[in-house]
Amino acid sequence: MGAMRTRLIGLVALIALIAAACGQPDTVPTPSTTPEPEVEAVLLSYALEPGTTFEYEVDIDQNIDMTTSGDASQLGEEEMPGEAQINLTGTTTFTHAVAEGPEPGTFAVTITGDFTDLAFSGTVDGEPVEQSDIPDMAQMEPVEITLIVDEQGNIIPEDNAGLGEDLLGGLGGLDMLGQMGSANPGQFVGPPLTDEEVTVGDSWSETIETPTMPDADPITTKIESEVVGTETLEGNEVFVIETTTTTSPIEFDLAELLIGFMTAFLDEGATPEQQAEMDAIIEQLKFAFSVDESVGEMTTWFDHAQGLARQADFANTSHMVMDVAVPDETTGQIVAFGVD
Repeated sequence: MGAMRTRLIGLVALIALIAAACGQPDTVPTPSTTPEPEVEAVLLSYALEPGTTFEYEVDIDQNIDMTTSGDASQLGEEEMPGEAQINLTGTTTFTHAVAEGPEPGTFAVTITGDFTDLAFSGTVDGEPVEQSDIPDMAQMEPVEITLIVDEQGNIIPEDNAGLGEDLLGGLGGLDMLGQMGSANPGQFVGPPLTDEEVTVGDSWSETIETPTMPDADPITTKIESEVVGTETLEGNEVFVIETTTTTSPIEFDLAELLIGFMTAFLDEGATPEQQAEMDAIIEQLKFAFSVDESVGEMTTWFDHAQGLARQADFANTSHMVMDVAVPDETTGQIVAFGVD
């Protein structure tokens, strides 16, 4: 059971990093509410200076429910469980290092996440999972991603096009962080900021499109923000900004890529029987992934005088399904399985 758990947790850990990478800092200070006076409108902007570094403590509390069906032997997971419920908790560190960007007025922000102190608990097919079942977590290397942003900290899509390539390029290694990092490009230190002056009651929105597969619809992320009030946080006056992030459903099937690979090895002089056998396999072939529309809610305590997010709370729920039907390497028979 130990080997199976380690393989499972490897997958679960990567899925867990989705929210960790795309989530926002949840820091310790408790804000004190003050009466709402008339607040002068100001231009919100992040204080980005090459050479500066920001560090955020991130409290994570995530639940993962996974159900599998069919025969997952083609993934090398013969002992894939039927059900698993995993809870991931812990305080991690995100470091944001600012450097000059590729163009004047742009910045390269390298975000490094340290996940070594996370703790897992839960059950696999009803059996408890112990922290000792996942020794690889202690040796996890920090995860790093670099975003190109403008002077207000907003993501520049054309300068971050490479993020979309991770959606397919990382599938072989189950690089879930790269996949979902590209699916949620609006997550920085706080929300994207408007280029108009705002005060309490003002709102703004932005829509970001991230390419996926050729000829496929891009992933659309709509980010809507509103200044709902002011508070004093550790002696600093901050704007309280409520943000809703809505990411469109994601669907893609890699069957076409597999078909091209398989037919390339079929001799031009294949017999009708061989061609018929290949056609039968192609008709059943499936390697489909789907992620339902995801809605995230975030509250940010933004220090407009210092140009930084002093605290943020982020929560969302995601639902992902994998549906696979591929030929067995030995028998050639179609083997189907699913992960929900």
